[in-house]
Amino acid sequence: MSVSSNKRRNSAFVVGGLAAAMLVSVAATGAQAAPAATNAAKNAKCAPADGVTPTTITLGWLGPKTGPASANYLGSSQAAQLRIDQENAKGGINGRKLVMKVYDDASSPTTQISAANQAIQSDKVFGLNLQSSTVSAFPTLKENGIPVTGFSNQAFNSDRNAFAVTGVPAVPGVGSLAPIQKLQSMGVTKVANINHASAGATASGNTTSGLLKLVPGIAESLRIGDEPQGAHDATSTALRIKNSGSDGAIIVGYIEGGISIAQALKQQGVTLKGMNIVGLSDPAVLKTTGTALDGALGTTYGTTPVGVNKPGVRTYANGMKAAGLNPYSSAAPMGYLGSDLLIRGIKEAGQCPTRALFIDKLRNVSGYTGGGLVPEPISFKPGSTPNGNMAACTWFMVAKGDQLIPDAKPTCNVKYVNTTTGAVVQG
Repeated sequence: MSVSSNKRRNSAFVVGGLAAAMLVSVAATGAQAAPAATNAAKNAKCAPADGVTPTTITLGWLGPKTGPASANYLGSSQAAQLRIDQENAKGGINGRKLVMKVYDDASSPTTQISAANQAIQSDKVFGLNLQSSTVSAFPTLKENGIPVTGFSNQAFNSDRNAFAVTGVPAVPGVGSLAPIQKLQSMGVTKVANINHASAGATASGNTTSGLLKLVPGIAESLRIGDEPQGAHDATSTALRIKNSGSDGAIIVGYIEGGISIAQALKQQGVTLKGMNIVGLSDPAVLKTTGTALDGALGTTYGTTPVGVNKPGVRTYANGMKAAGLNPYSSAAPMGYLGSDLLIRGIKEAGQCPTRALFIDKLRNVSGYTGGGLVPEPISFKPGSTPNGNMAACTWFMVAKGDQLIPDAKPTCNVKYVNTTTGAVVQG
Protein backbone atom coordinates (compact mmCIF):
# COMPACT_ATOMS: atom_id res chain seq x y z
CA MET A 1 0.00 0.00 0.00
CA SER A 2 1.33 3.42 -0.94
CA VAL A 3 2.18 6.09 1.55
CA SER A 4 -0.53 8.29 0.09
CA SER A 5 -3.07 5.50 0.60
CA ASN A 6 -2.04 5.22 4.26
CA LYS A 7 -2.41 8.94 4.63
CA ARG A 8 -5.87 8.87 3.10
CA ARG A 9 -6.86 5.98 5.38
CA ASN A 10 -5.44 7.67 8.48
CA SER A 11 -7.24 10.86 7.51
CA ALA A 12 -10.42 8.89 7.15
CA PHE A 13 -9.91 7.43 10.64
CA VAL A 14 -9.27 10.91 12.06
CA VAL A 15 -12.31 12.37 10.35
CA GLY A 16 -14.38 9.40 11.37
CA GLY A 17 -13.11 9.67 14.93
CA LEU A 18 -13.88 13.39 15.04
CA ALA A 19 -17.33 12.78 13.65
CA ALA A 20 -17.96 10.11 16.23
CA ALA A 21 -16.66 12.37 18.98
CA MET A 22 -18.91 15.16 17.73
CA LEU A 23 -21.86 12.80 17.76
CA VAL A 24 -21.01 11.73 21.31
CA SER A 25 -20.57 15.39 22.29
CA VAL A 26 -23.88 16.36 20.73
CA ALA A 27 -25.55 13.41 22.37
CA ALA A 28 -24.03 14.31 25.73
CA THR A 29 -25.00 17.96 25.33
CA GLY A 30 -28.48 16.89 24.41
CA ALA A 31 -28.60 14.59 27.45
CA GLN A 32 -27.63 17.52 29.66
CA ALA A 33 -29.94 19.98 27.93
CA ALA A 34 -32.96 17.71 27.92
CA PRO A 35 -33.54 17.74 31.71
CA ALA A 36 -33.06 21.52 31.79
CA ALA A 37 -35.55 21.97 28.98
CA THR A 38 -37.92 19.53 30.66
CA ASN A 39 -37.61 21.36 33.99
CA ALA A 40 -38.17 24.73 32.35
CA ALA A 41 -41.34 23.47 30.66
CA LYS A 42 -42.61 21.89 33.87
CA ASN A 43 -41.74 24.95 35.97
CA ALA A 44 -43.62 27.22 33.58
CA LYS A 45 -46.78 25.21 34.20
CA CYS A 46 -46.64 25.57 38.01
CA ALA A 47 -49.27 27.71 39.70
CA PRO A 48 -47.94 31.03 41.07
CA ALA A 49 -46.37 30.72 44.54
CA ASP A 50 -44.69 33.33 46.72
CA GLY A 51 -40.92 33.24 46.36
CA VAL A 52 -40.99 30.87 43.39
CA THR A 53 -40.51 31.65 39.69
CA PRO A 54 -39.77 29.23 36.84
CA THR A 55 -36.05 29.97 37.33
CA THR A 56 -35.54 31.01 40.98
CA ILE A 57 -36.58 30.42 44.59
CA THR A 58 -36.00 33.29 47.02
CA LEU A 59 -35.03 32.47 50.62
CA GLY A 60 -33.96 34.60 53.56
CA TRP A 61 -31.57 34.54 56.51
CA LEU A 62 -32.76 36.49 59.55
CA GLY A 63 -30.62 37.19 62.60
CA PRO A 64 -28.41 39.74 64.39
CA LYS A 65 -25.79 41.33 62.17
CA THR A 66 -25.60 44.25 64.63
CA GLY A 67 -26.53 44.75 68.28
CA PRO A 68 -25.39 42.98 71.46
CA ALA A 69 -26.10 39.47 70.15
CA SER A 70 -24.28 39.89 66.84
CA ALA A 71 -20.91 38.59 68.08
CA ASN A 72 -22.52 35.28 68.96
CA TYR A 73 -23.76 34.77 65.39
CA LEU A 74 -20.58 35.54 63.49
CA GLY A 75 -20.33 33.53 60.28
CA SER A 76 -23.92 32.32 60.32
CA SER A 77 -25.22 34.24 57.31
CA GLN A 78 -22.03 33.56 55.34
CA ALA A 79 -22.26 29.83 56.05
CA ALA A 80 -25.92 29.90 55.04
CA GLN A 81 -24.93 31.51 51.73
CA LEU A 82 -22.17 28.93 51.26
CA ARG A 83 -24.70 26.09 51.36
CA ILE A 84 -26.90 27.95 48.87
CA ASP A 85 -23.88 28.44 46.57
CA GLN A 86 -23.01 24.75 46.80
CA GLU A 87 -26.50 23.76 45.70
CA ASN A 88 -26.55 26.30 42.88
CA ALA A 89 -23.21 24.95 41.64
CA LYS A 90 -24.99 21.63 41.11
CA GLY A 91 -27.70 23.31 39.04
CA GLY A 92 -30.10 24.35 41.78
CA ILE A 93 -33.31 22.45 42.46
CA ASN A 94 -35.39 21.23 39.53
CA GLY A 95 -33.93 23.90 37.28
CA ARG A 96 -34.36 26.76 39.76
CA LYS A 97 -31.42 28.66 41.24
CA LEU A 98 -31.67 29.70 44.89
CA VAL A 99 -31.43 33.35 45.94
CA MET A 100 -30.83 34.30 49.58
CA LYS A 101 -31.54 37.70 51.12
CA VAL A 102 -30.05 38.70 54.50
CA TYR A 103 -32.09 40.53 57.14
CA ASP A 104 -30.58 42.09 60.29
CA ASP A 105 -32.78 41.95 63.40
CA ALA A 106 -30.21 44.09 65.27
CA SER A 107 -30.85 41.94 68.39
CA SER A 108 -34.13 43.87 68.76
CA PRO A 109 -37.66 42.42 69.00
CA THR A 110 -39.24 45.33 67.11
CA THR A 111 -36.58 45.29 64.41
CA GLN A 112 -37.01 41.55 63.98
CA ILE A 113 -40.74 41.94 63.37
CA SER A 114 -40.07 44.70 60.83
CA ALA A 115 -37.48 42.56 59.06
CA ALA A 116 -39.84 39.58 58.94
CA ASN A 117 -42.61 41.73 57.49
CA GLN A 118 -40.24 43.05 54.81
CA ALA A 119 -39.22 39.49 53.95
CA ILE A 120 -42.84 38.34 53.70
CA GLN A 121 -44.63 41.33 52.21
CA SER A 122 -42.02 43.10 50.08
CA ASP A 123 -39.55 40.39 49.10
CA LYS A 124 -42.01 37.47 49.11
CA VAL A 125 -39.44 35.02 50.43
CA PHE A 126 -40.42 31.37 50.22
CA GLY A 127 -38.86 30.48 53.57
CA LEU A 128 -36.52 31.77 56.28
CA ASN A 129 -33.37 30.51 57.94
CA LEU A 130 -33.84 32.18 61.35
CA GLN A 131 -30.74 32.24 63.56
CA SER A 132 -31.42 34.46 66.56
CA SER A 133 -32.14 34.42 70.28
CA THR A 134 -34.80 37.07 69.59
CA VAL A 135 -38.21 35.43 69.18
CA SER A 136 -40.75 38.15 68.44
CA ALA A 137 -41.26 37.31 64.74
CA PHE A 138 -42.43 33.74 65.23
CA PRO A 139 -46.17 34.52 65.60
CA THR A 140 -46.05 36.50 62.33
CA LEU A 141 -44.20 33.71 60.56
CA LYS A 142 -46.66 31.13 61.84
CA GLU A 143 -49.68 33.21 60.85
CA ASN A 144 -48.34 33.55 57.31
CA GLY A 145 -47.34 29.89 56.98
CA ILE A 146 -43.67 30.70 56.31
CA PRO A 147 -41.34 27.68 56.49
CA VAL A 148 -38.67 28.43 59.09
CA THR A 149 -35.49 26.54 59.93
CA GLY A 150 -33.19 27.31 62.85
CA PHE A 151 -32.58 26.36 66.47
CA SER A 152 -33.08 26.87 70.19
CA ASN A 153 -36.29 28.89 70.29
CA GLN A 154 -39.50 27.46 71.74
CA ALA A 155 -41.42 27.87 68.47
CA PHE A 156 -39.36 25.02 67.05
CA ASN A 157 -41.07 22.51 69.33
CA SER A 158 -44.61 23.83 68.83
CA ASP A 159 -45.13 25.78 65.56
CA ARG A 160 -45.82 23.38 62.70
CA ASN A 161 -44.01 25.64 60.22
CA ALA A 162 -40.78 25.71 62.29
CA PHE A 163 -38.06 23.04 61.94
CA ALA A 164 -35.12 22.77 64.35
CA VAL A 165 -31.97 21.63 62.58
CA THR A 166 -30.46 19.68 65.50
CA GLY A 167 -33.56 18.47 67.35
CA VAL A 168 -36.25 20.50 69.02
CA PRO A 169 -35.40 22.46 72.17
CA ALA A 170 -36.86 21.29 75.45
CA VAL A 171 -39.97 22.99 76.72
CA PRO A 172 -39.56 25.18 79.83
CA GLY A 173 -39.26 23.03 82.92
CA VAL A 174 -37.81 20.07 81.00
CA GLY A 175 -34.06 19.72 80.62
CA SER A 176 -31.15 17.45 79.81
CA LEU A 177 -29.09 15.93 82.61
CA ALA A 178 -26.03 15.55 80.35
CA PRO A 179 -24.10 18.74 81.30
CA ILE A 180 -24.71 18.20 85.01
CA GLN A 181 -23.64 14.56 84.88
CA LYS A 182 -20.57 15.48 82.83
CA LEU A 183 -19.51 18.08 85.42
CA GLN A 184 -20.22 15.63 88.23
CA SER A 185 -17.88 13.12 86.57
CA MET A 186 -15.18 15.82 86.80
CA GLY A 187 -15.64 16.10 90.56
CA VAL A 188 -17.96 19.12 90.68
CA THR A 189 -20.32 19.25 93.67
CA LYS A 190 -21.34 22.96 93.83
CA VAL A 191 -22.47 24.70 90.65
CA ALA A 192 -22.66 28.41 89.83
CA ASN A 193 -25.58 28.57 87.41
CA ILE A 194 -25.30 31.67 85.21
CA ASN A 195 -27.22 32.91 82.17
CA HIS A 196 -27.43 36.16 80.28
CA ALA A 197 -30.61 38.21 80.26
CA SER A 198 -32.61 36.82 77.34
CA ALA A 199 -35.81 34.78 77.39
CA GLY A 200 -34.22 31.59 76.05
CA ALA A 201 -31.13 31.72 78.26
CA THR A 202 -33.21 32.52 81.35
CA ALA A 203 -35.52 29.57 80.68
CA SER A 204 -32.45 27.35 80.30
CA GLY A 205 -30.94 28.62 83.55
CA ASN A 206 -34.17 28.16 85.46
CA THR A 207 -34.44 24.60 84.17
CA THR A 208 -30.87 23.90 85.24
CA SER A 209 -31.82 25.08 88.75
CA GLY A 210 -34.60 22.53 88.83
CA LEU A 211 -32.43 19.73 87.47
CA LEU A 212 -29.70 20.33 90.06
CA LYS A 213 -32.23 19.61 92.79
CA LEU A 214 -32.86 16.18 91.30
CA VAL A 215 -29.28 14.90 91.05
CA PRO A 216 -27.79 13.54 94.30
CA GLY A 217 -24.30 14.73 95.17
CA ILE A 218 -24.42 18.04 93.33
CA ALA A 219 -26.16 21.32 94.16
CA GLU A 220 -26.63 24.89 92.98
CA SER A 221 -24.37 27.18 95.00
CA LEU A 222 -25.02 30.40 93.07
CA ARG A 223 -27.75 31.57 90.69
CA ILE A 224 -27.21 34.56 88.37
CA GLY A 225 -30.08 34.93 85.95
CA ASP A 226 -29.49 38.43 84.62
CA GLU A 227 -25.90 38.62 83.35
CA PRO A 228 -25.88 41.53 80.85
CA GLN A 229 -25.89 40.59 77.18
CA GLY A 230 -23.27 43.14 76.19
CA ALA A 231 -20.51 44.68 78.29
CA HIS A 232 -20.53 43.41 81.86
CA ASP A 233 -18.44 43.36 85.02
CA ALA A 234 -16.81 39.94 84.81
CA THR A 235 -14.70 40.63 87.89
CA SER A 236 -17.81 41.16 90.00
CA THR A 237 -19.30 37.90 88.71
CA ALA A 238 -16.05 36.05 89.41
CA LEU A 239 -15.99 37.36 92.99
CA ARG A 240 -19.56 36.15 93.51
CA ILE A 241 -18.55 32.69 92.26
CA LYS A 242 -15.50 32.70 94.54
CA ASN A 243 -17.46 33.80 97.61
CA SER A 244 -20.15 31.19 96.99
CA GLY A 245 -17.66 28.35 97.30
CA SER A 246 -18.62 26.99 93.88
CA ASP A 247 -16.30 24.40 92.37
CA GLY A 248 -18.03 24.32 88.99
CA ALA A 249 -20.11 26.49 86.66
CA ILE A 250 -22.63 26.28 83.86
CA ILE A 251 -22.67 29.44 81.75
CA VAL A 252 -25.38 29.94 79.13
CA GLY A 253 -25.08 33.16 77.16
CA TYR A 254 -22.82 34.93 74.80
CA ILE A 255 -19.56 33.06 74.49
CA GLU A 256 -17.41 36.14 75.09
CA GLY A 257 -19.20 36.57 78.43
CA GLY A 258 -18.26 33.06 79.55
CA ILE A 259 -14.66 33.57 78.46
CA SER A 260 -14.35 36.87 80.32
CA ILE A 261 -15.74 35.24 83.47
CA ALA A 262 -13.18 32.43 83.15
CA GLN A 263 -10.39 34.97 82.78
CA ALA A 264 -11.62 36.94 85.80
CA LEU A 265 -11.75 33.75 87.87
CA LYS A 266 -8.13 33.06 86.93
CA GLN A 267 -7.17 36.57 88.08
CA GLN A 268 -8.94 35.91 91.39
CA GLY A 269 -6.93 32.72 91.86
CA VAL A 270 -9.99 30.48 91.46
CA THR A 271 -9.65 27.14 89.68
CA LEU A 272 -12.92 25.34 89.13
CA LYS A 273 -13.06 21.57 88.79
CA GLY A 274 -15.33 21.93 85.79
CA MET A 275 -16.97 24.68 83.78
CA ASN A 276 -19.40 24.29 80.88
CA ILE A 277 -19.56 27.23 78.45
CA VAL A 278 -22.33 26.60 75.96
CA GLY A 279 -21.19 27.49 72.46
CA LEU A 280 -17.45 27.36 73.17
CA SER A 281 -16.27 25.70 69.95
CA ASP A 282 -13.53 27.87 68.41
CA PRO A 283 -9.99 26.93 69.48
CA ALA A 284 -8.75 30.33 68.30
CA VAL A 285 -10.06 31.92 71.50
CA LEU A 286 -7.77 29.69 73.54
CA LYS A 287 -4.73 31.34 71.97
CA THR A 288 -5.68 34.63 73.59
CA THR A 289 -6.76 33.42 77.04
CA GLY A 290 -3.63 31.72 78.34
CA THR A 291 -4.60 28.89 80.68
CA ALA A 292 -7.84 30.49 81.92
CA LEU A 293 -9.99 27.97 80.03
CA ASP A 294 -7.92 24.83 80.63
CA GLY A 295 -10.27 21.97 81.47
CA ALA A 296 -13.38 23.90 80.47
CA LEU A 297 -16.08 21.99 78.63
CA GLY A 298 -17.11 23.34 75.28
CA THR A 299 -20.08 22.39 73.16
CA THR A 300 -21.35 23.44 69.80
CA TYR A 301 -24.98 24.49 69.47
CA GLY A 302 -25.84 20.88 68.67
CA THR A 303 -23.64 20.11 65.65
CA THR A 304 -20.79 17.64 65.29
CA PRO A 305 -17.51 19.42 66.12
CA VAL A 306 -15.24 20.40 63.24
CA GLY A 307 -12.46 17.84 62.93
CA VAL A 308 -14.66 14.81 63.52
CA ASN A 309 -14.30 12.56 60.48
CA LYS A 310 -17.76 12.67 58.91
CA PRO A 311 -18.59 13.54 55.26
CA GLY A 312 -20.96 16.40 56.10
CA VAL A 313 -18.45 17.92 58.53
CA ARG A 314 -15.67 17.79 55.92
CA THR A 315 -17.88 19.30 53.21
CA TYR A 316 -18.90 22.13 55.51
CA ALA A 317 -15.42 22.82 56.93
CA ASN A 318 -13.61 22.60 53.58
CA GLY A 319 -16.18 24.89 51.96
CA MET A 320 -15.83 27.45 54.73
CA LYS A 321 -12.02 27.39 54.58
CA ALA A 322 -12.04 27.70 50.78
CA ALA A 323 -14.26 30.77 51.12
CA GLY A 324 -11.92 32.30 53.70
CA LEU A 325 -14.45 31.79 56.52
CA ASN A 326 -14.04 30.40 60.04
CA PRO A 327 -15.69 26.95 60.30
CA TYR A 328 -15.28 26.85 64.09
CA SER A 329 -17.70 29.65 64.90
CA SER A 330 -20.48 28.00 66.90
CA ALA A 331 -23.21 29.77 64.92
CA ALA A 332 -21.78 29.09 61.45
CA PRO A 333 -22.70 25.38 61.16
CA MET A 334 -26.21 26.24 62.37
CA GLY A 335 -26.56 28.79 59.56
CA TYR A 336 -25.25 26.22 57.09
CA LEU A 337 -27.70 23.58 58.31
CA GLY A 338 -30.56 26.08 58.22
CA SER A 339 -30.00 26.46 54.48
CA ASP A 340 -29.44 22.73 54.04
CA LEU A 341 -32.79 22.01 55.66
CA LEU A 342 -34.55 24.62 53.51
CA ILE A 343 -33.04 22.86 50.49
CA ARG A 344 -34.22 19.48 51.75
CA GLY A 345 -37.76 20.79 52.27
CA ILE A 346 -37.90 22.31 48.79
CA LYS A 347 -36.78 19.02 47.27
CA GLU A 348 -39.43 17.18 49.27
CA ALA A 349 -42.07 19.62 47.95
CA GLY A 350 -41.37 18.56 44.36
CA GLN A 351 -41.45 20.29 40.98
CA CYS A 352 -44.01 22.93 41.97
CA PRO A 353 -43.09 23.79 45.57
CA THR A 354 -45.39 25.80 47.80
CA ARG A 355 -44.94 26.78 51.41
CA ALA A 356 -47.75 24.46 52.47
CA LEU A 357 -46.26 21.52 50.56
CA PHE A 358 -42.84 22.22 52.09
CA ILE A 359 -44.28 22.09 55.60
CA ASP A 360 -46.43 19.00 54.98
CA LYS A 361 -43.65 17.01 53.32
CA LEU A 362 -40.81 17.96 55.66
CA ARG A 363 -42.99 17.30 58.71
CA ASN A 364 -43.00 13.63 57.64
CA VAL A 365 -39.22 13.33 57.25
CA SER A 366 -37.15 11.30 59.70
CA GLY A 367 -33.46 10.45 59.72
CA TYR A 368 -32.12 13.91 58.83
CA THR A 369 -28.40 14.25 59.69
CA GLY A 370 -27.07 16.97 57.38
CA GLY A 371 -24.55 14.42 56.08
CA GLY A 372 -23.23 13.87 59.60
CA LEU A 373 -23.02 17.53 60.62
CA VAL A 374 -25.83 16.60 63.03
CA PRO A 375 -24.54 13.87 65.39
CA GLU A 376 -27.79 11.88 65.37
CA PRO A 377 -30.74 11.28 63.02
CA ILE A 378 -33.43 13.94 63.51
CA SER A 379 -37.14 13.28 62.99
CA PHE A 380 -39.62 16.05 62.32
CA LYS A 381 -42.58 13.79 63.04
CA PRO A 382 -44.39 14.17 66.37
CA GLY A 383 -42.40 12.67 69.22
CA SER A 384 -41.72 13.85 72.76
CA THR A 385 -42.89 17.24 71.44
CA PRO A 386 -45.37 17.96 68.64
CA ASN A 387 -42.46 18.72 66.29
CA GLY A 388 -40.21 15.77 67.09
CA ASN A 389 -37.77 14.60 69.74
CA MET A 390 -35.29 16.66 71.69
CA ALA A 391 -31.62 16.17 70.84
CA ALA A 392 -30.52 12.79 72.19
CA CYS A 393 -26.78 13.47 71.78
CA THR A 394 -24.36 16.13 73.03
CA TRP A 395 -20.78 16.21 71.77
CA PHE A 396 -18.52 17.64 74.47
CA MET A 397 -15.06 19.12 73.94
CA VAL A 398 -12.37 19.86 76.53
CA ALA A 399 -10.04 22.87 76.38
CA LYS A 400 -6.38 21.87 76.60
CA GLY A 401 -3.77 24.53 75.90
CA ASP A 402 -4.78 26.07 72.59
CA GLN A 403 -6.88 23.10 71.49
CA LEU A 404 -10.48 22.05 71.97
CA ILE A 405 -10.39 18.26 71.98
CA PRO A 406 -13.69 16.55 71.07
CA ASP A 407 -14.67 13.47 73.04
CA ALA A 408 -14.13 10.26 71.08
CA LYS A 409 -17.88 10.02 70.59
CA PRO A 410 -20.99 11.99 71.51
CA THR A 411 -22.80 11.51 74.79
CA CYS A 412 -26.08 9.97 73.64
CA ASN A 413 -29.30 8.57 75.09
CA VAL A 414 -29.48 11.79 77.07
CA LYS A 415 -32.23 11.84 79.68
CA TYR A 416 -34.68 14.75 79.73
CA VAL A 417 -36.44 15.27 83.03
CA ASN A 418 -39.47 17.28 84.09
CA THR A 419 -38.10 19.46 86.89
CA THR A 420 -41.49 19.69 88.63
CA THR A 421 -42.35 15.98 88.73
CA GLY A 422 -38.93 14.40 88.34
CA ALA A 423 -40.34 12.20 85.58
CA VAL A 424 -38.15 11.25 82.62
CA VAL A 425 -39.89 12.47 79.47
CA GLN A 426 -37.28 11.25 76.97
CA GLY A 427 -34.26 8.96 77.12
